[in-house]
Parts: sequence; C-alpha cells; structure tokens
Amino acid sequence: MATIEINVSEFYGVPAYYSEMPRDIFNALESAALNGDKTATVCKAQFDKMMSDFQKKIA
Repeated sequence: MATIEINVSEFYGVPAYYSEMPRDIFNALESAALNGDKTATVCKAQFDKMMSDFQKKIA
C-alpha cells in the first residue's frame, strides 16, 4: 500500500471534507492531532479518491 503524508491542519477539523473522508483517514488525522503531530500518514489511493470525490462535489 502506497502512503502519503498530509498536513493535519488542512483536513482535520474541516467539515467540508468529512462527507468524502474515509474512516481510516479520519482516524489517522485524529490520532496525529491528539499526539500533536503536524502530519499524518494515510493510504495514497484513499486520499486520491477522497480528493477526487471532493472536487466533483464542489464543481
């Protein structure tokens, strides 16, 4: 599984993404936020699909 590092502050606590965000990504972001980490490691395929779905929703 390929992974990607994402900034916690860009996605955690931003409700606009929540309807498209897989549970695994939310959990990784929440865990990172609680640990005071600035980034979270998530599955690249899940993240790419989330962003694609988000872009379709706002288009």
